[in-house]
Amino acid sequence: MKKEIFLSFRPEFFRPILYGIKKYEYRKRFCMEASTAYLYLSAPLQEVVGIMELGVPVKTRDIIDRYPQESIIHKRTQQCIDAGELFAIPIESLQLYKKPISISTIKQLEPSFHVPRCYSGIQKYKKIYAYLKKQEMYDVEFYNKHDTIYEDNFGMTCKEMELTPEFERKDAAYTNTAKYNMIRCGYVNKK
Repeated sequence: MKKEIFLSFRPEFFRPILYGIKKYEYRKRFCMEASTAYLYLSAPLQEVVGIMELGVPVKTRDIIDRYPQESIIHKRTQQCIDAGELFAIPIESLQLYKKPISISTIKQLEPSFHVPRCYSGIQKYKKIYAYLKKQEMYDVEFYNKHDTIYEDNFGMTCKEMELTPEFERKDAAYTNTAKYNMIRCGYVNKK
């Protein structure tokens, strides 16, 4: 059974996940098992927007030795390590709530709840957990199969992803759709 967590994101880093481009989340610390993450986009949004299924984290140090030093994946992985990002967490799928949930709604359920800087277990907050579980959701946005490393994507920053033709294509399509306009996340590269 997967660990269930409340996971914080800065809104400007969310679009590559929303568009299914970002295949891994990079963190300095993380739980070492597969998890179901309730996604919270921090200020200025302060909303829970959906659920992301995550695979078992991979240690970036274990990846770097698989590739020659001159390869782009080695260079990107070294940048992750240099930034202190010790774990690459496979993003398996994303499912959005039909209506994002404000942090004020969550705090009304359990006033002692504090948004974690990174992540925290959510099941200990029984009222919040029950509320999040019963919210109406859209179908799953995408599935990523992680039987091999996504070499074209591993270690790539959100800033780099925003410069790809795939991002431009999906951004044009998604920003013209009411479903995605409710997720008011920004961009790393100013638009």
